[in-house]
Amino acid sequence: MERDWREQVKHLLGRAERLEPGEAKVMALEEAARLADAHADGPLAYEVRDALIDAATFGGFPDRALVAFAWCRGQQQRDPVRYPPEPLLWKQKWVVGRLDEFPHISRKQIASALDDVEQCFAKAGAGRRAVLKLRYQAARDMGDTEVAEDFWTRWVREPRDHLTDCRACELDDELDHHIDRGEHAVALEKARPLLEGRNACAEVPHLTLGSVLYPLFKLGRLEQARDNHLRGYALVQRNREFLATVGEHLEFLALTGNVERGLKLFERHVGWALEHASHRDRFTFHSAALALMERAVEEGREKVVLSLPRAFALYSPGDTYEIRTLRGWLSSQAEGIAVKFDSRNGTDRFHQLLARTKRLGGEVVPFPIDSSPPA
Repeated sequence: MERDWREQVKHLLGRAERLEPGEAKVMALEEAARLADAHADGPLAYEVRDALIDAATFGGFPDRALVAFAWCRGQQQRDPVRYPPEPLLWKQKWVVGRLDEFPHISRKQIASALDDVEQCFAKAGAGRRAVLKLRYQAARDMGDTEVAEDFWTRWVREPRDHLTDCRACELDDELDHHIDRGEHAVALEKARPLLEGRNACAEVPHLTLGSVLYPLFKLGRLEQARDNHLRGYALVQRNREFLATVGEHLEFLALTGNVERGLKLFERHVGWALEHASHRDRFTFHSAALALMERAVEEGREKVVLSLPRAFALYSPGDTYEIRTLRGWLSSQAEGIAVKFDSRNGTDRFHQLLARTKRLGGEVVPFPIDSSPPA
């Protein structure tokens, strides 16, 4: 019997390794972890969950990555000889870097987790560059603008070390700072190595191609923006980890008046937004879809035929929806998330982001793109 369950775990691990990022991969590893737990095999359960953190992080399930990481961290703290801390440090960055995306996690808990990262990295002989980036991103996401500026300055000046993110990831993360400040030309110049393929990683240029759409639009480089949209959406369309990036593509389609194509993207991805654990990513998607529906109203559209999931609150068996009703639902979803975040953060950052969305209608520059998204 023991051989049978071990063979089953081995089979599940092999299956997970062959699968693309997504829920099937995560579920295979979760089943393997349950089998290891049921047979009290701690080392095997640790090995499986170590792989699960990766699969959940890059497959769009940050909540399940957090659970797996917490389990591994608990084992590591209880038995640091069997489970040395260093291999878990990279994953600690991934998990802690996403804590602020969950409004039920308090600022105090986020600050404590960041302090823990700093202490763990110091014990491993690393510098402060990685934790300074995490602190910058948390402050930015929570609307602590002055604090974020301070951490930004310190982060980019700090020397790189063995626990610093790859250059592609760091460059992509630097773009946010310049886009926030309206430094669109600076952002695009900094993005060049990523867009040209000179620096790349598992999620770059996927993220970058979405991030640069608004700067390109604002600078009137519409042909390049169109090409980046077509290239970028093809990279992210099958992985729910990129829900927020899909939102950036939706926003671009709204800004260029490509409502038909945008509605197809909304139809395809709204199911991700209904169940995604990251409230921040859901907010980005809903806000962009709201801009799209606003544009549809401006064009005089009244109804649309969409095949939406049954879990959708306004689900219609006939697949026909009032555009204004969809707009109202999206507005209420984005507003509800904004209230939760701003209440937790003690700032008005998310309401400012929502106000920006509502101003996008005044920026529209029609620029036709083929209405059919990639298959």
